[in-house]
Formats: sequence, C-alpha cells, structure tokens
Amino acid sequence: MSKIYDEYLKLKEKDKNRLYLFKSGKFYIFVGDDCDIINDYVVLKKTNFSNETMKCGFPENVLDDYLRVFKNHHLNVEVIKEINLLNNPTDIVNKINKYVKTLDLNQITPIEALNHLAKIKELLDE
Repeated sequence: MSKIYDEYLKLKEKDKNRLYLFKSGKFYIFVGDDCDIINDYVVLKKTNFSNETMKCGFPENVLDDYLRVFKNHHLNVEVIKEINLLNNPTDIVNKINKYVKTLDLNQITPIEALNHLAKIKELLDE
C-alpha cells in the first residue's frame, strides 16, 4: 500500500467522520471512502489509486476554491500537506543507510559531498 493510503487508514481510525485531503505532487486527492463521500457534493473524476482503493482530486492551484465549497457544504475536511515520515521511520532510515554505505568518504570532494546531501534530502522528501 502507499504511504498516503496507510496514513489515510490511520487517520480514519482516529476520526472516521472527517474527510482527509492529501497533497500528492501538484494535486490534492481524496482516497478510499472519502472519494465516494466527496463525490456526493462535488463531482471529481475517480480513478484507481491502488488495487485497494480509488482516488479523486484537483490541481493544487484551485485548493482555496474547493475549500470554500467544502465549507459551504459544512464538510469536515482536513488538508494533509505532508505525511510525517516519523510514523514509519524504518523505510527512510533504511534507504538513507543503503545510500550512505555506497559512498567512499575518503575519496569525496566537497562539491560531491553537497550533491550527496542533496540526494539524501530527496530521500527524506519522498
């Protein structure tokens, strides 16, 4: 399952009445049952998100417009702009550990070190 869907399931355990809107790249998406519920109020194209569930959403540049619509319908929508990697730190630690082990720190220039730090930041942002 994806990080978004895993987080969705965790959040639904805490508050099943809230709808969760996730930032995914340049879009905001609803997944799972929230996708069906939101389509009772706003028609958004539904597509497969995974084998388990569907998704629907809209581009990030129209977020405020949709939030206004959700508010007008008295919908309890929470925007999740990023998923906290601390919920599952093992995956990211393993990725970084694997990457760092490939480096020969005795043979690296300062510029190469900065490039490697940028790569590690990318892994953290995934």
